[in-house]
Amino acid sequence: MKPTTVRRDGRAKAVGMATLVVALGAVALGAGPSRADADAPFRAEAFIAGLDFDRAREELASADPQDPRVVLARARLAINELDCDGAAVLLADADVQKADEGGQLGDMARGCQRVTAALAVDRDEARGIEVRWQDEHDRALAPRLFDTVAEARAALTRDLGVDWPKPTRIVVVRDLLSLSAMTGLPYESAQTTGTLAVAKWGRVTMLSPRASRHGYAWRDTVAHELTHLAVTRATRDRAPLWLQEGIAKRQETRWRDPGPFDDRPPPDAVVLEGERRKLDLPLDKLGPSIAMLPSAEQAMVAYAEVTSFVRFYADSQGSSALPKLLAECRVAKDADAALLAASGADLKGWDVRWRAAVNAADARVREAAKSAMGPDAQGGADEKDKWGDVRDRSRLADLLLSRAHPAEALHELDALDVRGGAGSLLAGDASLRWMRARALEGAGRRAEGEPLVADAKDVVASYAPWWALRGRWFRVAGDEAAAVLSFEASLAEDPFEPEAACETIDAGRPADAEKGPLCDAARAASGPPFGQD
Repeated sequence: MKPTTVRRDGRAKAVGMATLVVALGAVALGAGPSRADADAPFRAEAFIAGLDFDRAREELASADPQDPRVVLARARLAINELDCDGAAVLLADADVQKADEGGQLGDMARGCQRVTAALAVDRDEARGIEVRWQDEHDRALAPRLFDTVAEARAALTRDLGVDWPKPTRIVVVRDLLSLSAMTGLPYESAQTTGTLAVAKWGRVTMLSPRASRHGYAWRDTVAHELTHLAVTRATRDRAPLWLQEGIAKRQETRWRDPGPFDDRPPPDAVVLEGERRKLDLPLDKLGPSIAMLPSAEQAMVAYAEVTSFVRFYADSQGSSALPKLLAECRVAKDADAALLAASGADLKGWDVRWRAAVNAADARVREAAKSAMGPDAQGGADEKDKWGDVRDRSRLADLLLSRAHPAEALHELDALDVRGGAGSLLAGDASLRWMRARALEGAGRRAEGEPLVADAKDVVASYAPWWALRGRWFRVAGDEAAAVLSFEASLAEDPFEPEAACETIDAGRPADAEKGPLCDAARAASGPPFGQD
């Protein structure tokens, strides 16, 4: 399943027009601070939105410290700098809690305070990166996470022309409850759409890869969320949701070499299938966050829509298209005005061009659309029965394999036609191919399983155990280059996969010192095989 990731939620202004009028009236009567001081909270908010924290602090230094607007701005600045204790103290004031957003911000600050009470921290001072860990077992990821952040920032500077304040902050949490507490994203929304990370409050907060049984594409997810911070900085948080998410999806793979599963399934195919299932939405009607859409399927379609649209726009306008559009968003009154200034057409005009291009897709894309999203929830009884049989037989095969009954596991997998040719629906399922290969190995028939891991083009989506087994088998065959690439691909999906982290199938033996801390952490994190827990 493609990781679902989430953009920064928009914020309501802390003070209404009526409050501003009263404040300015007081200034005119000589009963309050200077005009410049009265406007300081608004300027500070703009600087905070652009991640210019030092300039925001300068603005607030000359403002009235008793003004609830100033207190709110100071609290927001403290949260952005991970001083959640300081923010909670500021927001405890009764007058501040009565202000717009005061109570909600106070709840978020206290949630952040609980999660950050005892975080471990690692810093790469030379590259200006700070990572905090809710669970110290995750610290073995630090070298790879530092490299990912540095390479993703460089790609964003290259593609979007964005500079970076230092340090870049990452917080790795254990679970969705902690993610919700740190960011303010409703827990139910995170559950519904499968949210894995949030870029908000000047940092990236992400789930540990250990939170999912076989991890997720955590390095690409970091790049995706850093893109949100880059777009927020470039536009001072004035980019609409479709642009935020579209650029983030485009950039999440541009920090690294192309991989075999990029654009699989093609975004255009998901758009077409989403239209057929009536799950599509107009670009400007996605709501405050894709993570708050009513289902994971609708979130998948929304991501495909914005990815396809932004790619079409960038390809049509050239390499300077996105930096130019972001610059216009910073000063224009709305997205239509920014698009018009940057390209000569508004969103409606671009939407017509884009949808015409998607609907002119060739036969291969339309064929991919049929299986892009898995079984249709509205499908008939036969289709539901078919997928139910896949679920039940694969689970039974996994249980049998874990109990050392490879022949019996093969019997169940043979019934699913995992070996089938191009016409086999399940032939490209990496999890089933991995399971069958392991069963053949257990039955002493490994040679029969080699075609199941030979070529990533035969697999529909990435799966860490498949990559790990492939790496081990290539090493046995003497192809060290392919083995190393396979192990690295597995770790990019699940860094705590023991077979990849330790480069051996024997995850139960004592850790080898030369394998390093990631192997130790993977062995500590791995439970007994499915069926033996």
